[in-house]
Amino acid sequence: MNNLAQRKNPSMNSLIEMATRGHYPILESAWINTHQDQAKKLTEAEKKRAQKILKRVSEHRSLERQKTVIFSMNDQERNLFISAFLNLVEGRILDENPTLH
Repeated sequence: MNNLAQRKNPSMNSLIEMATRGHYPILESAWINTHQDQAKKLTEAEKKRAQKILKRVSEHRSLERQKTVIFSMNDQERNLFISAFLNLVEGRILDENPTLH
């Protein structure tokens, strides 16, 4: 599943929409703050793993189940998910406001 497909997935779509407005219901603030300090570009292998993780989260419709999946991840998977998710959010913001490019 590529970035565009992920952004059109109904489950991910609502999460991304909320995130574009600064609301991250399935992520802890500490995770985001830690991630900002460690942010880096994803390798191809990491992108493939991230797609699988995003798919695993998007298979669940309720926020509680999605949150459970994320909380059950180890730190490495969670950081990979956060990186990929924030890339999707950034893509959505740029799609909606092309003047930011």
